[in-house]
Amino acid sequence: MKIYFIPIFLLILIKLPAQSIIVGFYNCENFYDTTDQLKVIDEDFTPNSQKNYNSKAYAIKSNHLAKVIYGMGKMDNSNGIAIIGLVEIENKWVLEKLIAEPILQKYHYRYLHFDSKDQRGVDVALIYNPSYFEPYQYKPYSLTDAEHFNDYATRDILYVKGRLDEEWVHILVNHWPSRRGGSFLSNSKRIWAANICKKIMDSVAIIDPQAKFIVMGDFNDNPNNASIKSLELLNPFFTLFKNGYGSIAFRDSWSLFDQILLSRHWSQYNNSLTNYKPTFTPSRT
Repeated sequence: MKIYFIPIFLLILIKLPAQSIIVGFYNCENFYDTTDQLKVIDEDFTPNSQKNYNSKAYAIKSNHLAKVIYGMGKMDNSNGIAIIGLVEIENKWVLEKLIAEPILQKYHYRYLHFDSKDQRGVDVALIYNPSYFEPYQYKPYSLTDAEHFNDYATRDILYVKGRLDEEWVHILVNHWPSRRGGSFLSNSKRIWAANICKKIMDSVAIIDPQAKFIVMGDFNDNPNNASIKSLELLNPFFTLFKNGYGSIAFRDSWSLFDQILLSRHWSQYNNSLTNYKPTFTPSRT
């Protein structure tokens, strides 16, 4: 049995009072360095592995990711992407190399990242352009508590509060538990991740009832699944899903696990809110 993963980049164009802002998300699909880290299952991505993941392979991957981010930032005649959430990032070193790629240097991108306790060592991160976005507060939220994820750790949720072109926004970057073992048996894990995500938003909304949220990630669930619906957010990608678009194919069926969601307080910009159709680049796994 073989599963074919199709990388997808997601964009939304938010027309704020001053200018158009591009917000993106990308699943980097195992963006590792070549070093064997202690207490991290990353042996497949080392020079001595069967994948032969050496410095050349790593440099090619970093360069390709840089080209994707560069291309996203050129859409709608924009001068670089404002913010982009990333998943499957091993550490800050790969982010350092990524934003230092020659094609991206002129944008002076910066990043926010925390190491999680995920067994494979992959985390979530946010890259931002300081010309468009100024972070004010940021922290990771673990999915582990007394009753959840005690036998193994999973990715944290990255919360970032900041000013996006003079608008206060709250960004949550997610990579929810996979469907390993079957979607039904693993469903409760994603429901729990959605519960944590919703609690973060609710805690912010108590202080600011008009808070604007951008919730993005690889949710490992579709737009019509209970976990996503429980967030009670606008989903610009729901129509794409209904029209048969997806980011992963299994047994001739498409799923759209990668999404960018918005709180309903963005509704004043709804008429100017555009979601681009996904651009697919097939890859071999």
